[in-house]
Amino acid sequence: MKAQEFINLLAPIAVSEQRRTGVLASITLAQGALESAWGSSAPGNNLFGIKGTGQELSTKEYVNGTFIDTIAGFRSYTDWEGSVTDHSNFLIENPRYAEAGFFICCAALDYAGAARSLQIAGYATDPGYAEKLIQIIKSYGLDRYDRLEEDEDNMPMKLEQWQWDMLYEVLGKAYNDGQLNWSWMQKIVDKTMTAAELAFLNTILDGRIDRKMDV
Repeated sequence: MKAQEFINLLAPIAVSEQRRTGVLASITLAQGALESAWGSSAPGNNLFGIKGTGQELSTKEYVNGTFIDTIAGFRSYTDWEGSVTDHSNFLIENPRYAEAGFFICCAALDYAGAARSLQIAGYATDPGYAEKLIQIIKSYGLDRYDRLEEDEDNMPMKLEQWQWDMLYEVLGKAYNDGQLNWSWMQKIVDKTMTAAELAFLNTILDGRIDRKMDV
């Protein structure tokens, strides 16, 4: 299967999952492409290499500075849609991804940050995993699928309550450290923060600027 054919098949499902869960469509597409070699290697319709029960397969793991061959159990699905849905649920249900900042990056439409958060949280053992995802997204312009509306960056984010709560908890730490003033936290309380504003905050906080910011 050619890359664009894979994208055309998976994009509608990935976009639907972004609306449902907040997982960026670009990340879903890039992970699916990387893990399944653009759909050509997806035994049991497992596009994302999620381990579990269902089938035993040969795989490579990065251990002590080198790749080794091993046998592991992997989940299986009736179709690709089931694989994509389970991928989103897997990221939500495992708290290490939220703790690594994955969903905060997704809410800000920051695919590079989301990719690095996946690696930090241990999604894959390959030390170059995040950069491979980023390169796929850049090469095929997959971030266009993240922008569901033309002005979405400047509109209040459409998050579930648990996502607002998570955002409040994470940015609350920066507020308590004196890096943010309350007006930013109020935007979360009022659910009026935009993706553009969150992207700005991410940039500032990632730069480790240890001072209060005024709106």
